[in-house]
Amino acid sequence: MPVESPARPGDDGAGAPEALSHHWVGLNPVWTVEQIDKTPQYYGLVSDGVRFVAMRKEIKGGARGELTGYDGATGKRLWQRELAWSGSSAPVAEDETMVVALGDEVDSRIEVPAEFVALDTTTGEERWRAKVRQRAFMTSHLFLPAPAQGAILDGVFYYADGAKLYGRDLVTGKVRHQRTSKTHLAVAGPVAAGDRLVVLVRPDPFRHQENLDGNVRSAAVLSKTLTPVHQLDLPKGTEATQVTSGGDIAVVSEGGGTNRHMWGIDSRTGKQLWNQPLGKSQFVGPPVGNVLPLMDSSRNHEQQFVGHDLLTGRRLWKLAPRQAENRVDRSRAMGVADGTLFGLGHGVEIVDPATGKITFAAQFTPRGGGLVTAAGGRVVIYNHDGLMGFD
Repeated sequence: MPVESPARPGDDGAGAPEALSHHWVGLNPVWTVEQIDKTPQYYGLVSDGVRFVAMRKEIKGGARGELTGYDGATGKRLWQRELAWSGSSAPVAEDETMVVALGDEVDSRIEVPAEFVALDTTTGEERWRAKVRQRAFMTSHLFLPAPAQGAILDGVFYYADGAKLYGRDLVTGKVRHQRTSKTHLAVAGPVAAGDRLVVLVRPDPFRHQENLDGNVRSAAVLSKTLTPVHQLDLPKGTEATQVTSGGDIAVVSEGGGTNRHMWGIDSRTGKQLWNQPLGKSQFVGPPVGNVLPLMDSSRNHEQQFVGHDLLTGRRLWKLAPRQAENRVDRSRAMGVADGTLFGLGHGVEIVDPATGKITFAAQFTPRGGGLVTAAGGRVVIYNHDGLMGFD
């Protein structure tokens, strides 16, 4: 059951007037699709707003990924096909089109080229595909949504290929924008931040450039035509590998190392808003409104959420691990859909992003786990027992 409620100032920028914020306060089951897998699987889930696509692939073995399209309102299956999805990245979708990354450049056993393939979400038919030589590959985390390897902005799909950035028409695949850097390679992104794009870059080690420090990574801000607008250099030696965004604010973070940090960057000005340390067991999740949730496994390797203010970086709250006798029942994954922060696993929780308090909790299936999205006016959850649609 979704509601509209006043959001605190800042949802549309610092000092903005209060606006209405859409979020869910409870879940009522409407439909189910049973799917019990006998072997461990990678799972993926993406929605274009009306339809959604569920993806799965065996973790062991070279099996191709299975993609199945559904109507979000009814749970009716629309199509099914196989593709060489690696299982380690998330697709993106909009306007009856999804784009999925194929191949895995960190696994030489997959003997297919790295590609992006666009599918019609109503039929599963292929719209276009594009080969990629050096894709920017962000690391996925077991208890967080897998990162996407591109972004959709105003009907254009943007992605990185080494020193090159491309913007292709989402439906036709025609190259609308293109840019090649003479000095840098993409590390992560692009992500859409407001009406701009943010890419994490590093100097190309095979291109010598005077006055360019090879140990300095940067957050590059570009327009929709891929024209450079701002560039913020991170501290020397920083091994930043991740980038996400909420509204106009991009968050760059380090995925590993002993002295990890995260930075908030205003894409409108290119200026750093804040800099906060990250614990070795903390990882940045997808922003929800003005809150940046972190996944924190520092307490006995059990998952707790930590909320930070997206505008200031200040810590707001901490949600302690679940309480249960069985350790597996204490597992909690993070999901964000339709303006709502979810705790997923053996039970589904709705978490108030302003306070970190659980406002709804229920267990709908025996085994739990899961990913979440919204489609056709429903919240859709994909776990080890199949798919469920809620209103």
